[in-house]
Amino acid sequence: MIFHLWKYEWKRMLKRPGLFLFTLLFPIAVIGLISLFLYTTASDELESVHLLVLDEDQTFETNALIKQLQDDQTIDGEVFFNQGKEDLSYYLEQPDGYAAIVQIPEGFTEQLSNGVNESINVYLNENLPIASNLAYLLLESGQDYISAAQTGVNTVNHFHIKSMEDTDERQQFLQQSIVHFTTYSLGRNSFFEEVSSEGMMLSWSMQAFIILTTLLILFTYWLLVILNQPKHQPIIQKRLNLISVTRFDQLIAQWLYQLTYLMLYIIVMVLSLSYFVFPTVEIDLNLITHWLTIGVGLTLLYTLIRLLIPTFILSVIIFTVGSLILMMISGLLLPPIYLPEHLSILSFIYEGFEKIWLQDNIPMVYWIGVGIATLIGLLVLFIVRKIGVVLK
Repeated sequence: MIFHLWKYEWKRMLKRPGLFLFTLLFPIAVIGLISLFLYTTASDELESVHLLVLDEDQTFETNALIKQLQDDQTIDGEVFFNQGKEDLSYYLEQPDGYAAIVQIPEGFTEQLSNGVNESINVYLNENLPIASNLAYLLLESGQDYISAAQTGVNTVNHFHIKSMEDTDERQQFLQQSIVHFTTYSLGRNSFFEEVSSEGMMLSWSMQAFIILTTLLILFTYWLLVILNQPKHQPIIQKRLNLISVTRFDQLIAQWLYQLTYLMLYIIVMVLSLSYFVFPTVEIDLNLITHWLTIGVGLTLLYTLIRLLIPTFILSVIIFTVGSLILMMISGLLLPPIYLPEHLSILSFIYEGFEKIWLQDNIPMVYWIGVGIATLIGLLVLFIVRKIGVVLK
């Protein structure tokens, strides 16, 4: 009987080709347009990031610091530092294309020489959210080096300069110390922090491939669940009860239909994205299998929620929220490196991609776990059906 119900679900979908195509194409259109907009916006903003420097101190030391930033090899050609000539208020009202304004306050060098770590103010441009956040990250990665420079100068000031009696000698030594410790602590022309991944991190194209595929699968499956729901489900269920077809039988048939639909969709979508959008991303049988295990888990989650919660709308809401949370903490929507450690409890799903792409290995333990969990879940459901716990 379940097999016949499964065939009926497919026939019902294929008899409505408009709905079938809408389920396939609408998620691609929506997510494609959003991705294109974000890519265009990011490309325009990040083509060149301009930072405005307002040096209100105008000393030899601050000029040396600015020149060190401008000559830094790690951001050469990507980030440009421009000298500001107007007051801060002028640039705050007319930020133009500057991602951020860096203000070195008056008296910065004097405070530094007296052992006081004066703050350098940074104002971000809200009109350029991506570029300004990038500027924030760059400057944040460099603040440790600035602190090290200040600490070095303060140490020299405390133990050597204060004990000097000759003013000229003290001034000359102070200037040399500031320049020396500033440039040295900035990593000798390496101001910004660079993390070496040693080839063990996924590339940006791989990350984008995972996120885009996950969103397409989630959106498509969500539409499939919503649009394939019969209008008169309670009446249909009562008629099926007359021929001893329980609600459980119908849910299992719907699960098999959704599973086969999603499996076919995942295979076609992964291959299509790799060919048309991400030609540099390598696709093989192991990668497709990994995506299929994710699809199995997604359909089982909805079926379990639907079994426990008879109300359709409530079950869909819980599934939507739950699936988004699970995809987030598994690293499929946001790489685990950006998540707190206690939230990365399902990161082994993401690590499966790392094993396939980087280690030329397969996450066999995870695959076997999904298979065993599926069999156990089906076995439990059939036992529940036999003892008559599931409502008819």
